[in-house]
Amino acid sequence: MTMEALRFDRKRKRVKQCPCGKSNRDGKFVPYEEFDDKGYCHSCGETFLPKIEAKEGVLEKWFVPLPPKPITFIDQKIMHASLKGYTRNNFVTFLERKFGKRKAMEAVELYKIGTSKHWAGSTIFWQIDENDQVRSGKIMVYDPSNGKRQPKNTWVHSILKLEGFNLNQCLFGSHLLRYGSVKKVAIVESEKTAIIASILKPEFIWLATGGKGGLRSDRCSILAQRSVFLFPDLTRLGDKTNCFELWSENAEELTKEIPDTTFHVSDYLETNATEEERNMGLDIADYFLKWDWVNEKSEENDGSEKTFIAEHKALCKKNDCVKKTTISEQNQHVRIISFDEYVKGLRFEREILITPENYPAMWDTGNRTSYIDQKTKQFIKMADRNPNLLTMREKFDL
Repeated sequence: MTMEALRFDRKRKRVKQCPCGKSNRDGKFVPYEEFDDKGYCHSCGETFLPKIEAKEGVLEKWFVPLPPKPITFIDQKIMHASLKGYTRNNFVTFLERKFGKRKAMEAVELYKIGTSKHWAGSTIFWQIDENDQVRSGKIMVYDPSNGKRQPKNTWVHSILKLEGFNLNQCLFGSHLLRYGSVKKVAIVESEKTAIIASILKPEFIWLATGGKGGLRSDRCSILAQRSVFLFPDLTRLGDKTNCFELWSENAEELTKEIPDTTFHVSDYLETNATEEERNMGLDIADYFLKWDWVNEKSEENDGSEKTFIAEHKALCKKNDCVKKTTISEQNQHVRIISFDEYVKGLRFEREILITPENYPAMWDTGNRTSYIDQKTKQFIKMADRNPNLLTMREKFDL
């Protein structure tokens, strides 16, 4: 085969696995035509090339690919110029209505949310890396009344028509890692979800991949030596790629590739969602927003006292009900989980006490968590400080 005949195959998913050993469920590996093990992997960044015959015939040589293009950045002056005009920013308006102006503006400042004139009411989610360099900005439009995303999106560098711009994305919120070295990290799909979660659970650094295929090793390498919790969106019935399954595979690969880092995948949504919620493709933020937030002065607006997710555990056990209930129905029929039932599933990983559904148990100790009693909450708090209590739980009497 000659170099002239070497072309990428448009049917990238026909190959089930990249030569580097990773699954090709999300199509990150692009094979060459007539090859299953030669091509380019967007996940590991490697190019796998066949031997190319010289025109004279006998001599064979390896094709040496061109070096990768340098990353292009957006001038920070452009980003700073967008950090205003929030009265005409639909997404910021939505945040203020839900959480009050103070909490909303704290999140806006934290993530450096911008305003764009490209579309009326549009928002800019700037991708700022760990070195505070601006990779680009994603322009999106939301409904100010309910926070639902509209079918419009583009990039700042595309609008500016920057010639030769090489977009190399990072995790949304990466710049926050510089200022929270002690905090644990949680990753979701959408920028909106990360921002809402940061208001409700500020003890975590919330990052977003920008899509189900964005959980890549080149973007996650900055998470070395951290504990990372992953919250994939629900997958709509009929979608080809199940996000929970994809992220579970990615988590195993990332844990192997990134030193001293553990990735936990929460299966709460996957195991507890109703068929209606699954068809809607809900995420953690959608569950958060089922609560009624009035204003920043109200006690009901205190995220630290909110249940992590809506009243959940064991509401739809076979002995309790025939079908899964909706969230509103769940809140009316909350079954108290016994001390033994709850505690037996707890475990420590990297000094974090976590539940069988892969989220921190301390999130269940809020005053409004009603599916466990005060005895269980007290045990969680004590065990979080003294891991030995878990091994003594059969003899422990609060």
